[in-house]
Amino acid sequence: MDKLKQHIQSASAAQQEDCRQEISRLRRRLEELEQITAKLYEDKVSGAISGDSFSVLIQKNEQERIQKSERLDSLLAGERKAQQDIANIHQWAGTIRQYLDLQELNREIIEELIDRIEVGERTVIDGQRHQDIKIYYRFVGLV
Repeated sequence: MDKLKQHIQSASAAQQEDCRQEISRLRRRLEELEQITAKLYEDKVSGAISGDSFSVLIQKNEQERIQKSERLDSLLAGERKAQQDIANIHQWAGTIRQYLDLQELNREIIEELIDRIEVGERTVIDGQRHQDIKIYYRFVGLV
């Protein structure tokens, strides 16, 4: 069980670090875009750039800002989900520890540990029967 937690957390840790770095880059770029917008307005007022140039530059700036904001929102949502997944793994591991020395399986234990069981169609291949069974555990899904 600890190996499972470590495996999931190590894979998640690398992804989270990449995600944090991209979030940091996006936040810096959004700040830069705000400064650029302010500078464009100053240049427009001072007459340093024409109205047409101002409109084009503001439009490009706004498009990039919207794109970066949407990506940032998406990454933040993904980061929250990853944190929730880790919390779910810890909760699942705590529940599983209660049943490590289980001698008998009953309905209550199954309801506490298992979300659902999917049973596939039975097939016969080379005279042997095969049937896929997928067990989805609470908090962690299919393992």
